[in-house]
Amino acid sequence: MVEVPAVVVELVELLAATLGAGAAAAVGVAFEQFGLSAVSGGRLVLGAWAAGMGLLALYVGLVGLGYEQALPRLRRLVSGE
Repeated sequence: MVEVPAVVVELVELLAATLGAGAAAAVGVAFEQFGLSAVSGGRLVLGAWAAGMGLLALYVGLVGLGYEQALPRLRRLVSGE
């Protein structure tokens, strides 16, 4: 079996967390835009649901994956731990 250096594993994990955070944040923004257009079109329930899902996706992307996963991995990688 091939031994993979720890730095490579850390880089792959950082890349996955960063891409996941970006994707979740982009989905959140899309839901928020859809919710705003639904509310302005008179569909309040659909707009409220979309806004709620958008906030959830933004939270997952920015806080869950970005602040709690990607940022500590980046700090560990930069500090050389």
